[in-house]
Amino acid sequence: MNIKSKIALICIVATMLSACTTKPTIERKNYYTWENDYGYSQVVKAGNTLYISGIASNKPNFPGQITEIYTYINKILNDYGVDSDAIVRQVIYTTDIEGLQAQTSLRKSFFNENRYPSSSIVQIQRLYDKAHLLEIELVVVLPNE
Repeated sequence: MNIKSKIALICIVATMLSACTTKPTIERKNYYTWENDYGYSQVVKAGNTLYISGIASNKPNFPGQITEIYTYINKILNDYGVDSDAIVRQVIYTTDIEGLQAQTSLRKSFFNENRYPSSSIVQIQRLYDKAHLLEIELVVVLPNE
């Protein structure tokens, strides 16, 4: 094999190796032991992205549930050193869209002004527990490490 062929082969191999990616590191975090019992993780971290499972509350009304859910969300965000600005996607499932709409200002108060994530609000027939009025799941992007 002449020198040009060797250089060409090295270039081809280097190009192929640069296209290979390593398996991303995936970390799972549970906050309560019953999460394992139900077969899910509250938070899955893949790279610098957090996928936060739906969070609900057993408080008796929308203001109580909204406050408890976003307080819990803030605890999770604090555990990862970020605030609500890092939330890039929010999906809210509710059994009463009008009831949730009446609480828009309360819900917005948990975010920094005009720094809201992309969001979908979906009315459904029922959540896991009949007492749940809403459930919120999130995608959060962490700063590059």
